[in-house]
Amino acid sequence: MSCGGIECPAWCECVNERCVPSPVRLNAMRFRTRDGRWLHAPGGAWRLSADTTSAPGPFHTFYDSAPPTFEASVLTACGPAWEVSENVVRITPRTVSHPKEHTLRYLWGGTGCDVWVSPYPLSVPGHRGAEEEYTVRVVRADGSAEEPTSGDDVLLVAAEGSYFRVRGPAEQWAGTVTADGTVAADDTVFRLVVNEVRPGDGWRPGKVVCMSCAPVTGLVRHHVTGEPVAGAHVVAGGTGFEAVTDENGRFTLTNGAATCVPAGTHTLTTTHGTHLQDERPITVEAEVPLDVVIDLRRNCAPVTGLVRDFSSGEPLAGAVVVAVGSGFRAVTDEHGRFTLSDGTSSCVPQGMYTLTADHDTHQETRKEFGVAPETAVDLELDLTCTPVSGVVRNATGTPAANVKVFLMDAAGQKVRRPGGGPFIEATTRADGTWTLWCVPHGPAGLTWFFWTAGANTVSAFVPPVGVRGVELVTGCVEVRGTVTDAVTGNPVAGATVTLTGTAVAATTTDIAGAYRFACAPLDADGRVTVSASYAGYLDAEATVAAQSPTTVVDLRLVPDPPLQTEPVVLTLTWSSAPADLDAHLSGPDTNNGRFHLSYASMTPPPVDYVALDVDAKQGFGPEHITVTPAVADFVPGQYRYWVHDFSGGTFENSDAVVTVTQGAVQLGQYTVAAAVGAQTEPIWHVANVSIGATGQATLLPQQKLRAGDANTRL
Repeated sequence: MSCGGIECPAWCECVNERCVPSPVRLNAMRFRTRDGRWLHAPGGAWRLSADTTSAPGPFHTFYDSAPPTFEASVLTACGPAWEVSENVVRITPRTVSHPKEHTLRYLWGGTGCDVWVSPYPLSVPGHRGAEEEYTVRVVRADGSAEEPTSGDDVLLVAAEGSYFRVRGPAEQWAGTVTADGTVAADDTVFRLVVNEVRPGDGWRPGKVVCMSCAPVTGLVRHHVTGEPVAGAHVVAGGTGFEAVTDENGRFTLTNGAATCVPAGTHTLTTTHGTHLQDERPITVEAEVPLDVVIDLRRNCAPVTGLVRDFSSGEPLAGAVVVAVGSGFRAVTDEHGRFTLSDGTSSCVPQGMYTLTADHDTHQETRKEFGVAPETAVDLELDLTCTPVSGVVRNATGTPAANVKVFLMDAAGQKVRRPGGGPFIEATTRADGTWTLWCVPHGPAGLTWFFWTAGANTVSAFVPPVGVRGVELVTGCVEVRGTVTDAVTGNPVAGATVTLTGTAVAATTTDIAGAYRFACAPLDADGRVTVSASYAGYLDAEATVAAQSPTTVVDLRLVPDPPLQTEPVVLTLTWSSAPADLDAHLSGPDTNNGRFHLSYASMTPPPVDYVALDVDAKQGFGPEHITVTPAVADFVPGQYRYWVHDFSGGTFENSDAVVTVTQGAVQLGQYTVAAAVGAQTEPIWHVANVSIGATGQATLLPQQKLRAGDANTRL
């Protein structure tokens, strides 16, 4: 049965997946004389003897049928395979003649008797019963009553109280064991050895080795600080045993389920991503746990440094430092210092690297450096400011000296140095040139604006290397804005935008309705005029005072109304009293004057595009006044409509109503009861109608009662 990945050998058993010595079960004895000879049953038969072998074997070993009760032990001779043989140690009877009866009697040896002790097969019947015949008493030589133990001097007592002894050299069959000894004599005292014997396995060894292996544990740490190294890979070469250190740097070598490393000398190899490899021999002794301490050196080193401004030597905070391709990076602190890290470690592996450093206001720089194991690296990097340069000229192209140039953000605000410092600005030289130093790059895609008072703006994205050739022109301003639909507010893309009265080329709006003129000339009053046009809309134009550096002009296009051909009809109805109400209308004529249409001028009408159909004098009406197009278009302008009470009296209870329609559409309806003023007044000013050339009619309610007569003209 497998135990922890191995098979347990003899004298061992599996406990908790480990082979351990099995409990000792005492079942056998050996006896040794004081002169060093072992009792011996040669071949498991014949008589006992003593020999001087240095390595006792099966025939020197006797099973005890009832250990450890030595008062009644049956010593069974051990067979050649360490099995329990069929031979027992017994007392040999002696045949003698009885002097009187002349008969043979079997006598057991006693004091002075020549009685042999020999091994006999179990099949030979005893002469006094097997139990008596097979019993040998083992007692302590010192006469005490305590049970003998292994290592004690003992006496072997045969039947009838005879003591075993070993015949001396001068006697017949020297070395033969007999039972006629004398108590406590040198040849009757034996050293007792008690142990366990198993068939096939033999005599239990003094030290039982159950596993030809041992557990191997250890600690991996840094060789100077003693700090544990977690995640180190430890391998015992050629054994299949390996481990990974835990958070405390500890490990136990395993091979699958097995945790016992074979005995012998092995090469232990330890590797770790940030440490140098370690190789060392280890010697594993069977069943002797081994704990190893492994000191590693880092294969990396910390990399620190300082980033400064090249010109001033001042430290630069917020610079981004990167070891290209390594995953190690850092951002400088307020003192310009940095320590490279990959997020989990600040120990950069050995090797050669390219270090880049860039800053929002400086040009990127590169530096090569190398890292050696456990050799700290400290670097210094000087960054050059990012420049933006250009020239300022007036409208004639002449350089403008002593003019300040500013950096401006998208909101039109001057940009200051970090921390609320001064504006980022420069003054032009005699040749109009200028340079802004340490210009922020901003996030990717950010556009800065450069301008000077009374000049246009120029926008640019500033990369770390800077920008050259920015040209600013005084005497003009940037004009920008949006063009939208006056009704929906949506942007109008593709509209044509023109700077009125200038030679500057027109532009068109983008998808957001936006337009821009980089340098728009001003008129004599310091103003700009912008117009916009697009199909389907009325043109729009705006004149505004110029603002430096950017003037915003937003334009709204009014949709061109569709052509209306339906006449506008104003209808008057009332009740029986007063009997005679008259409809009146005034409006624009074609000579920049105004006409007046009433019952007095209905035939013919004053102009050919208006008509009154009837003059109702008996109440109720209706009376219709119709306005129609003149040739193709309506005559545009304001048409005023009123009602005169020709009968006199009052409008009260007249139920007078005026309805305005255009085609099938009712534009409005008015009642005299809702008019403001006294109902006894003779004139009811109902409404004005604004009509465009295309026929678009807009009602302007009046609803006023006032004084007047039939000739009153509104």
